[in-house]
Amino acid sequence: MTTPQATSQRPLLVNGEALRLEGVEAPSAAGGPKFEPRTADDARELLLPQINVVAASARALPSQLRAPDRLYVEAKLLPNYLAASYFPAALLAQIGATPVGSRADTGLYVTASKQQEAQTRRLIFTVSDDGLAALQSLVQTRGGNRTEQQAFSEIRKLDEITVPRPEQVLRRPPTRPEPTTEQSVWEAVLHPATARSGEAVALDDETLGRWVSLVQRQGGQVHEAFIRRVGGLTFVPISAAAGDVDELARFNPLRVLRPMPAIRPRPRFGLRAVQRVTPPSTAQPASTVATVAVFDGGVDGGQSALFPIGTPDLTPEPPVADDLSHGTGVTAAVLYGLLEPGQQAPQPPLPIESYRVTPSPNPHDLEGYWVLDRIVETVRQNGHRIVNLSLGPERAVEDDMEPDRWTSELDQLSWDNDVLFVVAAGNDGDQDQATGLHRVQIPADMANGLAVGACDAPSPHRPWARAPYSSMGPGRRGNRVQPLGVQFGGADNRMFNLLTAAGDFLEASGTSFAAPVTTHALADLTTRLPRVNSSVLRVFATHFAERPRRHVKLRDEIGYGRQPLTYEGLLDCDPNEVHVLFVDEIIRGDLLAYRLPVPDTIADDLKVQLSLAYASPVDPTQPTEYTSASLEMLLRPHHRMHSFRSPADVDAKPIVADIGSVSAGELLAAGWEASQEPITKQLGAKPRSGEAQLRDSGKWETIRHHRFTLKNDETAAPRLEITYVARRAGALDNAPTKVPFALLMSITDTSKSDTFYDTVRQQFSALRPPQRTRVRLRGQASNPVWY
Repeated sequence: MTTPQATSQRPLLVNGEALRLEGVEAPSAAGGPKFEPRTADDARELLLPQINVVAASARALPSQLRAPDRLYVEAKLLPNYLAASYFPAALLAQIGATPVGSRADTGLYVTASKQQEAQTRRLIFTVSDDGLAALQSLVQTRGGNRTEQQAFSEIRKLDEITVPRPEQVLRRPPTRPEPTTEQSVWEAVLHPATARSGEAVALDDETLGRWVSLVQRQGGQVHEAFIRRVGGLTFVPISAAAGDVDELARFNPLRVLRPMPAIRPRPRFGLRAVQRVTPPSTAQPASTVATVAVFDGGVDGGQSALFPIGTPDLTPEPPVADDLSHGTGVTAAVLYGLLEPGQQAPQPPLPIESYRVTPSPNPHDLEGYWVLDRIVETVRQNGHRIVNLSLGPERAVEDDMEPDRWTSELDQLSWDNDVLFVVAAGNDGDQDQATGLHRVQIPADMANGLAVGACDAPSPHRPWARAPYSSMGPGRRGNRVQPLGVQFGGADNRMFNLLTAAGDFLEASGTSFAAPVTTHALADLTTRLPRVNSSVLRVFATHFAERPRRHVKLRDEIGYGRQPLTYEGLLDCDPNEVHVLFVDEIIRGDLLAYRLPVPDTIADDLKVQLSLAYASPVDPTQPTEYTSASLEMLLRPHHRMHSFRSPADVDAKPIVADIGSVSAGELLAAGWEASQEPITKQLGAKPRSGEAQLRDSGKWETIRHHRFTLKNDETAAPRLEITYVARRAGALDNAPTKVPFALLMSITDTSKSDTFYDTVRQQFSALRPPQRTRVRLRGQASNPVWY
C-alpha cells in the first residue's frame, strides 16, 4: 500500500535525523561542592530514636501481619537529595536492605540562604530483623571501617524512618459510610517481595497466603481469579465490610487498600436528527500500514455499509442499548471523524476493529479488571498500533497517586509494542476541585498515551474554550500536562452529532466523543507519512495544537491546545517557514547533536517551535519516579560563541566572544579560559536548578514543547543536543536501553521571506518531502516502529 503523493509545492520535510553531527562530545561536568543541609551527626540525633521505634514495632508485629523474613520500612528523603544521583545506595547495601518502591511526599528544601516546602519522596525498602539491628548499630556507633563510615554519612539524606502507618495505606471513599457489616469490593495493592538488578519481583506465595488468610479471618473474600501482577506489584480484589478494613490496613506488605472503581457511566444521549449521512464511496481503508482498535459497547447491527469493519464480541453478555449507542458513535468518529448531517462519509484511513467489551459477565465492581484483561490480551494478540479508549475506571488522578493497574499495564504495553492509546480524559471537570474529583480519570494519566479532553467548538470555529464537563489536569508525574489537548466533544450550545447504525444522529456530549475524533485524525496522518510510530503521532498532536492567548494559565484545562480535525493542510509550509520531522533513537549515556535547518545567511530573527515526544519504560512501584527515561535538550545557537572565565576572579561574570575574534585572542593571551563548547540558550529550567525545579520544567516528562527566538545577529550553524539519563528503582541506571523519539521543528523567518523554504531545501539536501513509499508493518521487536 502506498501513501498519497504530497501535492503541495512546499510540503513538510522528513529525514531530519540525517542532520546529525558526528564527533560532538559532552562537556566535562562542572559545579562546586553540594550544599549539605545537615551533617550526619545532626541526622543521627533526629533518626536514632525513630530507628529504635521501628525496631520495636518489628518485634511487636504479629507474624500474620508481616512477611516471613522481612519488614517493609519507609525513609523520607530531604528534597535536597531528590535526584537519582543522590540515592543512598551505600546505606541500604550496608544493612542488606532492598528498595522496592516509593511514595510522594513533601519536605523542607534548604539552601544556604532560604528554606521552602518542596516535593520529595519516601523510599520503601525491605529489610530483615538482622538488618534493622545492623542499622541501629551503625547509627549508634557512627560506623567503624571506611565502608561503614560511608554508609553512615548517607543518613544525612534522610528526614524520617518509619514503618508504614495504616492511615497511609487505607484510602476510604470520599464520603465515609457508617460502619456496617455489608461488604463491598476493595482493591489491595501489595509491595514486591524484592528486586533483582533493579527489577521488582512480585510477592512470594507464602506472604500472599498470609494476606488471603487475614482477609478470610476478618470475614472477607479474596477474588483469587482476578489477582494480577504488574511491574512487581500484586493487585488483589477483595470483598470486605467497611468496619474491617482498618485491621486489614495493618498488614505490613500492603501498599494501598482502596475502594474498587466502577467503569465510568456513559454520557446521556439527546434528540435524534432526521437528516442522514451516506456510506463512503469505498469501504477499503486508504492504507494498511497499521490497524486501529476500539474497545467499547459494540456496534449496533454489526457490519454494514456505514460500518465496513470487524465487530467482534469479547463479552458473552447480551448487548445493552445505551452501550451499543455509545460504541456505535465512538466507532463512527474513529472511522470518519466529525460528520455533519447530509454529508457523505469519507474513505476510512486504516483498518478498524470495534470490540464489544461491555457489559462484563462479572459483578459490577470487578468489571474494570475483566475489561482491562480483554484489552491487553487482544492488543497483544492482534498487534493493533492505535487504540481508542472512551471508557475506563471512575477514578481521578491524585498528586500522591498510588499505582493503578489500568495505567501501569497499558503504559507497559505501549512501551513493549509501540502502541498509542488515545484515551478520553473524563467528564468530571465540573466536580469539586478541593477534593480533586475534577481531574483526569485513569488511564488518561498514562505517560506513553495521549489523553484528550473536550472543547465546545471544533476547529476552526472561534471563540472556543474547554467544555465545562471536561476533566482537568495536572496528570501523573511523567506526563503532568494532561489532557495532552482538547478536541470538540459537544456542549450545551453545540452538541456532538453522534452517528447511529441507521445513518442518522443522536445529540450527545463528552470526552468519549472527542477522543475518537483525534484518533481518526491521527489514523489519517499515519497514511500521509512514510515513517510513523507512537511518538510521531504524539509529537504531531502536541506541535499542531491551537493555543489561545494565556495558554500557560489554561494548561491544566486544555493541555497544549485544541487538536486539529485533520493534519492534511498542516503538512504544507508557507514560503517563509519550514516544518521538519526527526525520527531517531538514543541509547543511555549518548549525546546526539543535530544541525538546525537554518540557512547560513538569514535576513531577520527566526521564530522556532520545537516539540519532542518519546516512549519510556515505566516503574509502577515508583509513582514519583514513574518514567525511567529522561531526554534532555540543549540548544547552542552560535557555533563560534564561547564564554570566557577569568583566571583570577572565579566570581567574575563570564565574557561571551567569538572564539575566532581578536577580543577572544586577547582574553586567551591574558590567561582567560574558554568554555569547551559554544554557549547555550535556555530551554526549560535554568542551569544548575534543583531537582524539583528540573522536574517541574519537564525533566522526566515524555512530551516537551518549547517556543523561542533565534536572533539574527546571535545565530550561526545552531545545533540541538539531546542526551538520555535513565533511572531504575529511584537510582541511576546504566543499562544500555534504546529509547525511540520524534522531534518536530517549525522555523519561521520573521522577515516574511518568500524564499526561506526553498533556501532550506537547497542547503539541506538530506531533507525531503514524504515520498511514495511501499509501507508494511515491521515484525515484533522490543520497540517496533511502523514502516
